[in-house]
Amino acid sequence: MEKLTETAGEALEILHGMELRRERAIRYSRDITRETKKMIHAIHVSDDAAGPREALRRLVSELTAETGASLAGMGPAEDALAEYAESMILDSIVGGRETPSFADLGIGPGPWVLGLADCLGEMRRVVLTSLMSENVPYAVSVFSEMESVFRTIMLFDIPDPVLPIRRKQDIARGVMERTRTDITNAMMMSKLTKK
Repeated sequence: MEKLTETAGEALEILHGMELRRERAIRYSRDITRETKKMIHAIHVSDDAAGPREALRRLVSELTAETGASLAGMGPAEDALAEYAESMILDSIVGGRETPSFADLGIGPGPWVLGLADCLGEMRRVVLTSLMSENVPYAVSVFSEMESVFRTIMLFDIPDPVLPIRRKQDIARGVMERTRTDITNAMMMSKLTKK
């Protein structure tokens, strides 16, 4: 019985440590999600996103240091890291910079791919804002970037238990078609008003 008690004590200690890491991951996940919303809002209203960008980098670094690189089984952390990837990729694209890799962002490939897919919706918002302000050339430029992102995410033929990308790919198809239609209509209206 002594070995049973000893083994149970070891198991309890390990599980308690896992519970603490999970709680910290959830706390960091909330903070990361909050900062990604600030950053995306700043991008859409053309404000300086430097503050949220730096806060995000710090929080992600602290999250990965606290919970370890794998974050296995910690859904909220994976979701927050996907949102982080989305905001950083959007910031790079809108800023005309190279799209950061998952290694550049200090995250795994799964959250990066999911963030890349989610970025299409935010890019559509940029296109629509540009069309509403009659900046068709910029809208077309962003749409060209959208097409590159779309082609990239469609390369992933991965089972959902490994990476839940299929639903996002289906949504992406609709986003691309609606955006293509919006740009086509805006270009046609632009030509008609010039006559």
